[in-house]
Amino acid sequence: MTDIIVIGSGIGGLSAAALLARYGKRVIVCESHSIPGGAAHTFKRRGFEFDSGPSFYCGLSGDQSLNPLKQILDTIGETLSVIPYDPLGHYHFPEGTFAVYSNAERYRQELAKITPTGAKEFQQFEQRLLELYDAMKGIPTLALRSDWQVIPLLLQRYLPSLGKMLFHLPIVQSSVGKVMDATIKDPWVRRLIDLECFLLSGLKAEGTIAPEVAFMLGERSRAGVEYPVGG
Repeated sequence: MTDIIVIGSGIGGLSAAALLARYGKRVIVCESHSIPGGAAHTFKRRGFEFDSGPSFYCGLSGDQSLNPLKQILDTIGETLSVIPYDPLGHYHFPEGTFAVYSNAERYRQELAKITPTGAKEFQQFEQRLLELYDAMKGIPTLALRSDWQVIPLLLQRYLPSLGKMLFHLPIVQSSVGKVMDATIKDPWVRRLIDLECFLLSGLKAEGTIAPEVAFMLGERSRAGVEYPVGG
């Protein structure tokens, strides 16, 4: 007899099913595709193996990770072998090629090679979002639930972090575009931020929420970006 039926074997469905099974539920995962994993699976063509989705992950190794997937893997007693990217890749613009490094200082150094003034503006943009990241990282993702019963839990365990978040409420509800407009005039850097946002959310800066990029900037520099060995 089954307790829970999970529809879809993407990373969300598999994570939910794994946690339910970990805590004693009998779970069945239903998937219409012949291969489980959704955007997290791989496929082979003519001897080559391809990822069907994102290949960039932060915090899959090490302790005290803020990555929700790593937290779930820890909970169910699983680990992944990973290798770090260095650099993550290269962006090709008419003005030149930009090497994308995880380390924030190295990132700005590469940026200054193309636009020294823009690099200084980017540092202001980055600092504004990193202040938000610093407040957010004190509230583990697994503690954020939609039911009202989470309120006593958050107040009991994370009151100092919630206090820090109050100062950042305006930017929490804002877009990256608004932060960019307040700090960045350099047209090349604005294009770079739009590209970073698009690769992260599928939208340019105006359509991307500020907390998403704040967390990306902070974790990218803190934990680095990794690739799971084998895809």
